[in-house]
Amino acid sequence: MRLLLALAIGGLLAACSSDPYPLPADPPSARTYGPASVGGAVFTTVLYREPRPGDRIELLGAEPIGVEPGAEVRFYVTRPVLMPNGDRVIGEQREPLVGAIIETESGAAAGPDNTVGILAEITADRPGRYELATVRLRYRINGGNERSGEGIDVALTACVDEPAPATCEEIEEE
Repeated sequence: MRLLLALAIGGLLAACSSDPYPLPADPPSARTYGPASVGGAVFTTVLYREPRPGDRIELLGAEPIGVEPGAEVRFYVTRPVLMPNGDRVIGEQREPLVGAIIETESGAAAGPDNTVGILAEITADRPGRYELATVRLRYRINGGNERSGEGIDVALTACVDEPAPATCEEIEEE
């Protein structure tokens, strides 16, 4: 009996620990590249999150993982904006990430109204190629303990020079 109980608890703990919610479990599904001049910004939405119905996620902070020295990365929350043609666009508005609340009402249907983005902005003070491939997000779900996790949906690369390069393309590995 004890063995069965231990196995059940172990299985439950393994199932809970393998769920990275609210961060993605998979590697980036897309990459974007942006040219900029020194001191100019390159930005895109790097995470798209939809809380589970009834969940309230409080964002406590975010930090870039692996960005080379010489670049500063700022993070913002961006909520969907309803356009005149009926489309919903994420990335048009920004608000501070720290203290932002992301929530979906209990019983709400999944969809674009409940999807919130985390926008990253890279500004470099010297020429170079700066890649944001992972974000460490600190958050609290439903008033619980502080948690953190790493993940990203869209990797962002900034190609910075003076003057700004005409393009910023993927470098093929040999």
